Amino acid sequence: RYRPGDRYNGFVCTRTQFIPDFNMTAYMFSHEKTGLEYLHIDRKDSNNVFSINFRTTPFDSTGLPHILEHSVLCGSQRFPVRDPFFKMLNRSLATFMNAMTGPDYTLYPFSSTNEVDYRNLQSIYLDAVFRPNLKYLDFLQEGWRLEHSELQNKNSDLVFKGVVYNEMKGAFSENSAVFGQKFFNKILPDHTYGYVSGGDPLEIPKLTHDDLVNFHRKYYHPSNARIYSYGNFDLDKTMDYVDQKYLSDFERIDSSYSVIPQQKRWTKPVQSHIQSRFDNMGAPLERQNQIAIGYLTADITDVYESFLMYILTELLVKGPNSYFYKSLIEPNLSGGYNQLTGYDPHIRDTMFVVGLQDLPAEDFGKVQKIFEQTIDEVIEKGFEQNHLESVLHHIELQMKHQSTKFGLGLLFNLTPLWNHNGDLIKSMNVSELVQQLRGNLARDPKYLQKKVEYYFRHNTHRLTMTMSPDEYDRKFNESERLNLVGKTEKLSKDDRERIFKEGVQLSEEQKSVPNTDVLPCLKLEIRNSSEKDDISSKLILNVPRQTVRVDTNGVTYFRGILDAKELTEEQKLLLPLFNAVINQFGTKKMNYRDLDQVISSKTAGISFSTHLTESIDDNGRYEFGVLVGSYALEKNVPDMFEILSDIFNEIDLSDVGRFEMLLENYMSDLSVGIAQSGHMYAMQNANGLVTESGKLKEQLMGIEHIAFMKNLTKNNSPEQILEKLRFVAETLFKKSSLRCALNYDTKSEAKTLSQYEKFIGSIPPRASETTWNISKNLDASCRQTVMNIPVNYCAKSIVTVPYSHPDYAPLKVLAKFLSSKYLLPVVREQNGAYGAGAKITTDG
Repeated sequence: RYRPGDRYNGFVCTRTQFIPDFNMTAYMFSHEKTGLEYLHIDRKDSNNVFSINFRTTPFDSTGLPHILEHSVLCGSQRFPVRDPFFKMLNRSLATFMNAMTGPDYTLYPFSSTNEVDYRNLQSIYLDAVFRPNLKYLDFLQEGWRLEHSELQNKNSDLVFKGVVYNEMKGAFSENSAVFGQKFFNKILPDHTYGYVSGGDPLEIPKLTHDDLVNFHRKYYHPSNARIYSYGNFDLDKTMDYVDQKYLSDFERIDSSYSVIPQQKRWTKPVQSHIQSRFDNMGAPLERQNQIAIGYLTADITDVYESFLMYILTELLVKGPNSYFYKSLIEPNLSGGYNQLTGYDPHIRDTMFVVGLQDLPAEDFGKVQKIFEQTIDEVIEKGFEQNHLESVLHHIELQMKHQSTKFGLGLLFNLTPLWNHNGDLIKSMNVSELVQQLRGNLARDPKYLQKKVEYYFRHNTHRLTMTMSPDEYDRKFNESERLNLVGKTEKLSKDDRERIFKEGVQLSEEQKSVPNTDVLPCLKLEIRNSSEKDDISSKLILNVPRQTVRVDTNGVTYFRGILDAKELTEEQKLLLPLFNAVINQFGTKKMNYRDLDQVISSKTAGISFSTHLTESIDDNGRYEFGVLVGSYALEKNVPDMFEILSDIFNEIDLSDVGRFEMLLENYMSDLSVGIAQSGHMYAMQNANGLVTESGKLKEQLMGIEHIAFMKNLTKNNSPEQILEKLRFVAETLFKKSSLRCALNYDTKSEAKTLSQYEKFIGSIPPRASETTWNISKNLDASCRQTVMNIPVNYCAKSIVTVPYSHPDYAPLKVLAKFLSSKYLLPVVREQNGAYGAGAKITTDG
């Protein structure tokens, strides 16, 4: 449709390529006047995506790109409304709307299935980034400001406020986030990566409004921008709009100032130690230590080498057959891998890291020694072919398994490479990368071992960082206090008067009623019918089965629900632990390593998760059990069901040593992420105070579950806990009611159903009938959970109506209006909290 060299709406086509792996065509364009690069992915997908991004490279930690990201969305020339971005939540059918700041880029993506909505959002996003108002008051609101603790009282204390300021205080309330940021800055010290792009709370108050305006003028230029679109909407219309309305107003500039050079490599490894806060929800104090060993590896623009590093990482750290799992995880030295572990392909010099959490500080040296011994072992012995094939199988399966947000996922994967002028077409041709790897392996059986030697043994750009709890909170609070004193003690009388007036003025501005008539909106067009799937239900061997015949791109999906009605109260509370470990044991036929090998080489994995859902007709009833899921290529469906049958009938829960290690890792992971997901925990906690089903969810997924597990491990040995899990498995797999769902291509129906019935036949038969548990409303009460973090989270829960009730839809709309019309303006804009919202769940 578009040919290289031809001109279209101010753009010239530079490259076209059909990508068979994903059945799509990539078109690359360059804007003739400004040099802006444009990538369009043409694909039969109604969920269309549009995005514009800028390479943003700050040279301080004031959070400049992050605060600018917030500020440009506070009104523009064409849409001079406070926060048009949030106000569009009420008048858009977007399937995704956001903006985000990375370490070296700022991205503004959205998606929609409605073309009118798509064009509306396109106009708002482009006007925001190219013609923002960037008002001083918006900077004070979104960035930082000094404000009186009592707004109308000039004599009250001055305090720091600001949306991003508070957001970043929250972001660094999690030890893992502090560790990750410090590690990143330390291993890449010489350029923009040596700073905190999101903003360090102690540095943010150094930023001025002039800095913000100048940064926008420099970096938000079309010559430093890239536009991405995806889907089936009219590309000519998009290009014409972008060119005529915005790009034609600019002249081309040299944007090489934003290019990020490679990090100058160290001549010898570096060691560093940092401090963290004590986590009162985590492991004992003496074990709240972390270590990470990392290397800079391939240049992101070397697509094949980056792909190769991904393969090596999977082989080295993922699953019980990987080298580092065997040497560092199975000996139970720690609470398992920390969140830094893995391969980061999103920065100019890509990074490989292995890290451990919750270990004694005296074991730091031991871990480093084991790490080096493991690398030597890999170089000497190499990788098993079956292990490599399972990794390549996973890649093949993921190419076939495509979600409804494929276009967004593709954008997020391509943006970092594109940001450094990498070859996007090559990166999307995954099959060619696999074939290149296979060719290299065929020519040299020790190919991967030599790569390990190159990237690890002979790589001197290695950082070993350790972290231990200390007086982090006291030191941070003291630094923040001194920061405030340093700002306030220099203020003149006129300065104080100005700050008071600005606070009042901002408050009045926030409370003013905006004229939203300038914003685009949609007509109410509700289709009388929706697309229907080919769904049928049957009772097969006394087990209810739902089937959906649909184009699945050669993948078959299975889900089953095991009713937990026969479990005791304690056994029910054990289900999260059971679900986390049950697929990590062996069976009577094969050990856990062999089973993991078979699972990863034939399926996408076998998952177990807690299933708790309320009746759509009566929120006084709920169903509770375990959800089992898997999917596989059509050719591997027999293997998938055979694996499921083995787990159901032959699971071997006798290895106490392995369980002790799995339990230790589970306990460590429980407390990770609580601070950053505090709003979710607060909502779950509040929900647990109003209904019995909510209370059970809190006991299974909330703070109460952590308390339960701590008490369980304190009063029971690993062997005793494992014995309890054996009874859970026996009850669920041998006696529980089961119902299943299958999604598959019509052409594979006969084979799929035959293998499914064979699996069902292997389970002892039992009449299946959904059992509803009774959920009573609880007396109103309040609860406070005290944690050692500098952020507070609040939630309130109210019982309303079930999903099928006529009032449910109006309440869902009301929740959206409460969020955008009241909570966001009052809680976020006026009071500086990072976020606020209301929602109604399907249980009412």
